[in-house]
Amino acid sequence: MAGTALITGGAGAIATALSGKLLERGFRLVLVDLDADRLAEAARRAPDRISVHVADLTRPADLEGVADLIGSIPDLVLLVNNAGVIRPGDYADLAYDDVALHMAVNLLAPMRLTHAAAARFRAEGQGCILSIVSAAGLVALPGSAAYSASKFGLRGLLIALAQELEPQGVKIRSLFPGAVDTPMLRYEATHGGSVLNFLNKDVLTADEVAAAAVKAMDGGRIEVSLPEGEALLGRIICAFPALMPKVLPHFVKQGEQGLKRFLESRGLTAAPPR
Repeated sequence: MAGTALITGGAGAIATALSGKLLERGFRLVLVDLDADRLAEAARRAPDRISVHVADLTRPADLEGVADLIGSIPDLVLLVNNAGVIRPGDYADLAYDDVALHMAVNLLAPMRLTHAAAARFRAEGQGCILSIVSAAGLVALPGSAAYSASKFGLRGLLIALAQELEPQGVKIRSLFPGAVDTPMLRYEATHGGSVLNFLNKDVLTADEVAAAAVKAMDGGRIEVSLPEGEALLGRIICAFPALMPKVLPHFVKQGEQGLKRFLESRGLTAAPPR
């Protein structure tokens, strides 16, 4: 499939790991992010094969500029929806601007860019739209309700879109990783994020997620979860929401222990209780 891949959140940890794997496969890359300095650093890895585009996906003009890029790159074959943001906290305690931020970055931006890519790839009868969603798109996280809402919405779009585009040669692939050791997770861990992020003994690395993303891109499954066991449990619980009050205390206790291990192993300090 080697051609050009456009990756949003292109200066982040997962994008950096994924970029390396795509470069090994012969891809050229267009990295999109709002951090110009980190983008410039990322481009130095392969200046002849990486170009960068500074954009704030919450700004309509910037978002349309990225959509225009999707239509104009001659050999674009892969869109990776990777940009994401979280502001942890109980929903009623969040400023509504933070609620809107989740929707803008995690849902509306990938919807717009996927729309641009879907039209192009359908016309060409090829291409892949790969979205790094989150396990929060499978199980609703108390303390991260706005984040979960944005990810559930994105998942709904992608499931429907797969039915529309797969018969026409366009791959729709969604990856649902659990907690990944990135600056975003560390921010959550130190600012009152959901302890349910830390149910697993080990937090995923960005490289593990990147490897799973490439595997998802190559494979035939519309949805891929990492790790599979956590995702299956989340799907079952959310299929029967009445179970949540019964099982949540157990998972909260397990998550609190996992959060403590994570903080201690990284030398981090949790925010004081609200």
